[in-house]
Amino acid sequence: MNSPRRSSIKGFTLVEVMVVIVVMGILASMILMNIGGTDQRKAMQAREVFLMDMQKMLRVANDQSRILALNPQSATDVANFQYNVVEYLPTQQTSGSYNQNNQWKTYSEFEPRILPDHVSLSIQALDHAYRNANNSELLKQSAPKLIWLGNGEAKPVRVQFYLNDQPIGSEIEIDHLGKIVDES
Repeated sequence: MNSPRRSSIKGFTLVEVMVVIVVMGILASMILMNIGGTDQRKAMQAREVFLMDMQKMLRVANDQSRILALNPQSATDVANFQYNVVEYLPTQQTSGSYNQNNQWKTYSEFEPRILPDHVSLSIQALDHAYRNANNSELLKQSAPKLIWLGNGEAKPVRVQFYLNDQPIGSEIEIDHLGKIVDES
């Protein structure tokens, strides 16, 4: 009876199988880390687009003497967090004072921005005394938090971006002159 010689038996050794398992584990972890990194990159890109939008709105408000405001809309079950820009348009002006029917209308020259999945932002109003404010309607609690007043001033705010409720980047501060301070 012929018995097969040990060298002619084909198969994998235990060491070879272990090496393959370790390599597959490393590759799987790299793929999972890259997927999380993609979300973070998308959040940072949305933050950069936001900064460019804020600079554009400051320029438009000052150049055209328009009163513009940021209008954030929280995420829902069917829609991501988004923001657009609205313009303050008083309905009537009588003898130098504004009528009480002042309105915010969508600013059509700015396309709404939809943030990526699980990305949001918060806006915190900062205290500031407005000595030359002629229209208290714009300074009320019910008014938008971030307003470019069209005269070179803005309501100062602090903005923070979030991914899955975790802060992304440093806080963005917009001072009373509309200057954007980003320390990242």
